[in-house]
Amino acid sequence: MLAIPIDTKESTKISKLYGRVPYFALLDTKTGDYKVISNEVQGEGPKSGDFLKTQGVNSTIFYYMGEGVYKSFCKNGLEVYTADYNEYTIEEIFTELNNNKLVKLTGENYKKLLNPGEGETCSCGCEDSK
Repeated sequence: MLAIPIDTKESTKISKLYGRVPYFALLDTKTGDYKVISNEVQGEGPKSGDFLKTQGVNSTIFYYMGEGVYKSFCKNGLEVYTADYNEYTIEEIFTELNNNKLVKLTGENYKKLLNPGEGETCSCGCEDSK
């Protein structure tokens, strides 16, 4: 199951937000079916990995994401993919994932690929731990 941040229950497009996003679409990566859930840790980005793991998620994709949120996924053993600034639909994400066209973050590339957002600063505390 892959978590996709979305702005409304009806949205089918990835949100630019992550930690403050109100909803996630949980995509079955085998069938393309998905369900929408409320983000119970909205505004607490670094808790996203813990929360989504309890929902059966094993991976996620982002438009913008800070290091603290990313590390919460690593801590939970979940894979993280970048949308690479593409405003993908859920269907496009399913297709790109199954065609192995999404870039997965690794220990070697994550610092280059993460970005907390336009005009945003990461407020999760990750900068404090350097």
